[in-house]
Amino acid sequence: MIVLSDIHKQYGRVRANDGISLTLEPGRIYALVGENGAGKSTLMRVLAGHTRPTSGSIEVNGERLSHLTPALARRHGVGMLYQDPLDFPAMPVWENFQLGAPRRTKRQVVDILGELSFRLDACFLPDEPVSSLTVGERQLLELLRLLDLGATTLILDEPTTGITPEQKQDLFNLLMTLAREENHTVVLVTHKLSEALEMADAIFVMRQGRLVCTLTPPYDEHELVSRMFGEAARGEVAPMPEVDETAAPRLDMRDVLFAGPKYSMGPLNFTARPGECIGLAGLDGSGQELFLRGLCGLDRMPGGKLVLNGREYGSNDFKILRRAGVQFVPADRLQLALFPALNLMEHITLAFPDRKEDRQKFYDEQCVERFNLRAHPDTHASELSGGNQQRLLLSLIPDDAALLLMEHPTRGLDAGSSRQVWNHLKERCANGATLIYFSPDLEEVLEHSHRVAVFYDRGLAAVVDRERATMETVGALMAGKPAAEVFGNRAKAAAEGGAR
Repeated sequence: MIVLSDIHKQYGRVRANDGISLTLEPGRIYALVGENGAGKSTLMRVLAGHTRPTSGSIEVNGERLSHLTPALARRHGVGMLYQDPLDFPAMPVWENFQLGAPRRTKRQVVDILGELSFRLDACFLPDEPVSSLTVGERQLLELLRLLDLGATTLILDEPTTGITPEQKQDLFNLLMTLAREENHTVVLVTHKLSEALEMADAIFVMRQGRLVCTLTPPYDEHELVSRMFGEAARGEVAPMPEVDETAAPRLDMRDVLFAGPKYSMGPLNFTARPGECIGLAGLDGSGQELFLRGLCGLDRMPGGKLVLNGREYGSNDFKILRRAGVQFVPADRLQLALFPALNLMEHITLAFPDRKEDRQKFYDEQCVERFNLRAHPDTHASELSGGNQQRLLLSLIPDDAALLLMEHPTRGLDAGSSRQVWNHLKERCANGATLIYFSPDLEEVLEHSHRVAVFYDRGLAAVVDRERATMETVGALMAGKPAAEVFGNRAKAAAEGGAR
């Protein structure tokens, strides 16, 4: 049993945790919910030993402690899976899996990894670099590593972000087995209320650094939403912006080939107009990640031509495309977009060197007023919640960005923050920007897209207009069903690859 008593954690004037007390019992699954910045991740970092509380105590199996360290937490069987996995991308899978474990041969490590992977219906190539894995695959690898280290209290921060529905169900089945049959304690830190309602034996609700209530079954979903968001739950999502069908294309891809570290794809022919929101749908590894990375210049373009704003490019040089107004927001915010050890003001200086003299004004107007980023300017990026990291990234995108490419635009965000992000993105599109994004949440893609580009087997299977983009049709295309069977005699129009 674990008992947290009167936990306080302050960062300057910010009270991330304000007198929190709760009890975690073996054999049970708990959900910890609350809007972004409520203090959920901070509290769990305290339990995992990565953050030292300002005051309070932790009792683990009868031993009372003022705080835990990562090593001490591990000895007590506490392990945490973060939104951004704590791994080493340049190292191979088997070496990352071995981190923190007793000395073993490579063969022993590979055998153990294979056995644990089988339990979660996962597949890892031991010598593959972690940098070539998706965020979802890296999360699964980290979970297997925690189990190997003997974790009996598992804290999972947004564990279903970036994984397929099949992997999600396998993960939930494993967590149920660990709790019910092996007496593990599981804590899900999640913004997906459906997951909390489905899995949890009890739900802890946090707001503004405090534990406001503990709910037990039978749950009332309306009460849960009200407790989490209060008046914020009543906000509305902006409508889809209008698209001028007569406008010249913002993007025109002509027989484009993209090549990444794992595979290549193409030739691709695709167009996008100013004001469009285009969602990318596909199972993990189907090609949508390479599509976005190729468009921004992070992966190679060995063939074809890109036409952006009427100008033709024979290569996809990252710096040239960025100067042309292409902005990329990756799913892995800390590894690829932010500098963990730099504070907010330093990020503003790097993004807008011409604003160095008035960066405080920029922070107040752009970060705080426009994006509701609630953190001290001296806070390091690594100390921000996932939602605040996303708010910071959005505030650093220039207003004149012409083509915005995003992976998981609402990854790790609560309902209120997700609504705020989408309203902002739609405002950009209404002002003429083009948005192309990928989300593993198919409902999100269908709700916020003028067209849906469906990927299958590392290729562009079809581009579907909003009117015909249903869960059934897009799901069938994602599973590999030919467009001709899905749309009948209208298949040709659906599968033209976006040509107008």
